[in-house]
Amino acid sequence: MVLKFKKRGASDLKKVMVYGQDGSGKSTFAENYCRENNLSPVVIDVDDTNYTNLPILELNFRNDVRTFNEILNAVGEISKTDDFDTIILDGVTSLLEMLVSNAKGLAKYSDRATRFQKILQALLSSGKNLIFIGQIDMEVIFTEEVQSSKMVIKVNSIVNEKYLCEVDDQGNFTHKVKKFRTFEGDTTTVGGVTPEDIDDEISLKSICQNIKSSLESEGKLVTKSTMKTKLVRLIKAGEIQEEMRPELMRFIMNHCPDELE
Repeated sequence: MVLKFKKRGASDLKKVMVYGQDGSGKSTFAENYCRENNLSPVVIDVDDTNYTNLPILELNFRNDVRTFNEILNAVGEISKTDDFDTIILDGVTSLLEMLVSNAKGLAKYSDRATRFQKILQALLSSGKNLIFIGQIDMEVIFTEEVQSSKMVIKVNSIVNEKYLCEVDDQGNFTHKVKKFRTFEGDTTTVGGVTPEDIDDEISLKSICQNIKSSLESEGKLVTKSTMKTKLVRLIKAGEIQEEMRPELMRFIMNHCPDELE
């Protein structure tokens, strides 16, 4: 077997998440983002609230089964055409609720997870740039009381750009760059912000802070070693996605526990 190695460069596909409160201009930001990056997008509008000038697919979201099949088929068709190079999934938060089945007990949530994973796999295999638009609860939360769902964590883990849309006290629409990863040597700027200005490790720090607090509540010494051990246990318990292990391990080695005070 001959090993093949990927070459990083300007041709890398974008995987972007745009999130925020209702009315914070998420869809408009995504439209402007596509224009500034010369992308040709098509929109899957789950909430029916996308009033941009972008082409929007007419799909039937009558029930959970129809929603799943419509989106899966749409992604399959888009992947076959060169008319669009970008898929915008507008309404990730609503989609997660719509995919809950009519099964009894916890099985309906298992069905949702399976369906969403299949949609995500189809999107990642489409060969298109991806833009996910969701509500404020797409931000990863990991505390003793509340943890984000595995599906939310998964979306956060696969995107290489993340933007929080907000409205200031004067009613002006603004956005914050929460994450921006690019190939080495790129000097791309986004909204006047360079990669060097961006703190893309806020979520990692938040998770590590909670690991530290958990160790302290157990009366254990907080060191790099104990934090790594606790992280592995949380991953095995399914409380943290396996995909996040490399980045969290790196963050622990570089910053913990001293910088969590």
